[in-house]
Amino acid sequence: MARKEKKKKRILSPISIFFILIIGTVLLSAIFSGLGKIEINNKYPFSWLSQGSYSAINSVSGQLETQVVEVESLLNTKGIQYIVSNFVSNFVSFSPLGMILIALIGLSVAEKSGLFEALSLLKKHDDRPKFVLTMCLIFFGVVSSIFTDLGYVVLIPLGAMLFTLQKRNPLGGIIAAFAGVAGGYGVSVFVSSFDTSLGIYTTTAAKILDQTYSTALFGNIFYMIVATILITIVGTIITEKLIIPKLPKMKEDIDEIKILERKHKRGLLFCSLAVFVCVLLFIYMIIPNCPLPGTGILLDTSAKGYINQLLGSNSYFQQGLVVLVTGLLFVAGLFYGFGSKSIKNDNDIINFITSSKNNIGYLIILLFFASQFIAIFKKTNIGVVLNISLINFIDSLNITGLPLVILFFVVVMVGSLFVAVPSTKWSIMAPVIVPLFMQSNMSPEFAQLVFRSAISPVNMITPLLAYYVIYLGYLQIYNKTDDVITIKKSFKYMAPYTLLFALTFLILIIIWYIIGLPIGLGVYPTL
Repeated sequence: MARKEKKKKRILSPISIFFILIIGTVLLSAIFSGLGKIEINNKYPFSWLSQGSYSAINSVSGQLETQVVEVESLLNTKGIQYIVSNFVSNFVSFSPLGMILIALIGLSVAEKSGLFEALSLLKKHDDRPKFVLTMCLIFFGVVSSIFTDLGYVVLIPLGAMLFTLQKRNPLGGIIAAFAGVAGGYGVSVFVSSFDTSLGIYTTTAAKILDQTYSTALFGNIFYMIVATILITIVGTIITEKLIIPKLPKMKEDIDEIKILERKHKRGLLFCSLAVFVCVLLFIYMIIPNCPLPGTGILLDTSAKGYINQLLGSNSYFQQGLVVLVTGLLFVAGLFYGFGSKSIKNDNDIINFITSSKNNIGYLIILLFFASQFIAIFKKTNIGVVLNISLINFIDSLNITGLPLVILFFVVVMVGSLFVAVPSTKWSIMAPVIVPLFMQSNMSPEFAQLVFRSAISPVNMITPLLAYYVIYLGYLQIYNKTDDVITIKKSFKYMAPYTLLFALTFLILIIIWYIIGLPIGLGVYPTL
């Protein structure tokens, strides 16, 4: 017993781990930077650890330009000055912080008003098995990638709430939602701004060999639809068969039998009407090229093509999506509360919002330390240099065909552990890998397809993913045991998803390549 208690005391909390990672990153930056300066027989054998060069395409001239990136040591005067002077800005500008605080306003009103509970009572006599909720969470998590990072801040807490209402451990909902959003980030059943951003780099890289080449916007759509369905099925099986059986079971309240009363039905009617009006209003504001006043005000009219106008980085719809969804949840909960009499005045609304904030103190502190670690790691350029070394390694091997596809898939997975931003990785890799694929008679769109598939599984197991900390924080918030859910344990939950998602993607890619089915509209794996 004493030995077990002693072992528990050695477990470090996630906050402590992030602090250690910060210190370790600073030390590592000094070591990598110093190793690159060691000269042996007029050579610098460790230079690949301290710097890297890659070919970037000038967007204006279209010419290749060599970019040199060096590891920046933070264990010096300038490094310490950077860390101290940016502590506040790193935290304040950390995107998950503002997004989660805003999203909780709508979620808290919808939950505390009783809307979610009423919806669960509405389905009380539904004969559908419980795994349907899991499947829906994972599917909507995958599809949410068209709305950038919305799924992380809405679906993760929502998954916890819905699993609780289903009398299941809320950790299962958190895990399933995060697996869907992070593990399916690279695929979806719809084309989004993600396709556009990747396509720009793919096209410019393809022009190295073919000046007339233009990447098809729908060049991956067939593959993405199939991959979304498969990932949803695989994710549901993992959750139901491997994850949930290992979680503590919820105690069912057998003394209190709840039924859908008249007030609940009235509240749901009010809610339905309000949501219907809001949805019509949102649709009205994204109608393009219409002379009616107020139409298209959420679109970026300077962009070409409706998809870019709606989902581009400068789109008001895309930039304000968290606010729009939060507003929709807020209105839904508000009108349900008015109809069911669970909301009697403005004080009730304020109490609903503030009560939800009482549970996220731990999450805020976790966000603070995570924001420092991610910003400091990015400043050192360690991840970028390692990714450059990996892609240069592929270039040096002179391999083609299926071995090239498999090796590239593995390299992207490894590189994604150190650089979590897809556009940064693809800007480095595309000028090398796209010409290699084309020289192997494989299409640029197929290279892009392999890349977007390989980044997804690793998203779930890297602390450099900004929104990983939301998953980790909610695991602790809804943890009902005395044990702290460590970073190691959070990764352990994700390990089956990472392994099986990677295998699913890779097998699907290999089958698609061998059979030669179209991966998109008029696009095939081979040229």
